[in-house]
Amino acid sequence: MSTTLTNIAGVDVFWDGKVLSWTSGMQIDADGSPRAYGPNNSGLDYIANAGEPGNWYGIVTDENGHPIIQGPNDPCPGFYVSPTTYVRKQFKESDPKRYLNSEKIEYVVIPGKLRKMIPPVCIGCHVVATNLRTGKQVIAVCGDTGPNDKIGEGSIALALALGLNPDARHGGTDEHIIKFELYPGVPATLENETFELQAA
Repeated sequence: MSTTLTNIAGVDVFWDGKVLSWTSGMQIDADGSPRAYGPNNSGLDYIANAGEPGNWYGIVTDENGHPIIQGPNDPCPGFYVSPTTYVRKQFKESDPKRYLNSEKIEYVVIPGKLRKMIPPVCIGCHVVATNLRTGKQVIAVCGDTGPNDKIGEGSIALALALGLNPDARHGGTDEHIIKFELYPGVPATLENETFELQAA
């Protein structure tokens, strides 16, 4: 039996002991894409969504707090490196391959406070996302963490799979037609990759 765990931005979040679920709109998260952010607001998403000088949270920075710019051997030279909460630990922090590419991986963003409310941790866990209007159902991974007051966000690849406009600046939907079901403690498997459950 599901009980209402909390309400975030007017959206009820339910927990039945195994599945964390909610139905909301969906905004597009470009984080992790090598093209997510670039100098002069040139990336897929607005640079303002990555923070600001001195407080970058959507861009990997060096020891002095300056954005790391991809080099000639990286996927998108000249663009910044954008992280996701989920990381592939075999790659260094400045390597775009360390993070989940929003354009290729169907991932869901979870509000930070939900990770603290539901054990075990959700990063890397199995997710089912359903477009209630079309019936289209997509398997995804919980791959990123968002603000505590925002819910209903997913990657570019997830938007495409669900039949939504994948534009990080103008896409997604405000209609509450996307149902998210997260299975904490159950590792996600997408194509040939099985994800680890990660605490950070």
